[in-house]
Amino acid sequence: MHASTLSGKTGFLTLAFCLLAALVQAQNISMTISNIKSRDGQILVAVFTNQQNFKDEKAAFKHQFSKTSVSNGILKVNFDLPAGTYGIALIDDQNKNGKLDKNFVGIPKEGVGFSNFYLSGVSKPDFDDFKFDVKTSAVAVECKLRNF
Repeated sequence: MHASTLSGKTGFLTLAFCLLAALVQAQNISMTISNIKSRDGQILVAVFTNQQNFKDEKAAFKHQFSKTSVSNGILKVNFDLPAGTYGIALIDDQNKNGKLDKNFVGIPKEGVGFSNFYLSGVSKPDFDDFKFDVKTSAVAVECKLRNF
């Protein structure tokens, strides 16, 4: 094998690897959370990849954010996700116990929210209602909390 052929193959593989890395690189998610009742507690974020994972409450990614910078009921947070389809579910964990508190009939006592979808009823939405795509650029997501 000639050196020029080997060099050409190495260059091609390097280019292919760089292109692949660019495709799977994480993108910034800029999320604005509104209708937060107080600065007490924390915001719990669960990121799901499909309806079954959402139904089973098996998040692909989890994040938690302090509410100390809440202003006028709004909190802005950022995190990264690789390219894919996702749905975000939020809990306004006011007592910082790491879970959604519910009353005796199962209605949430703490605020809940979903990516780009406002929960107007009391039933959980379907994944398709709040899913969004992450491709090759930053994504802005709005989440308005529902307080029961």
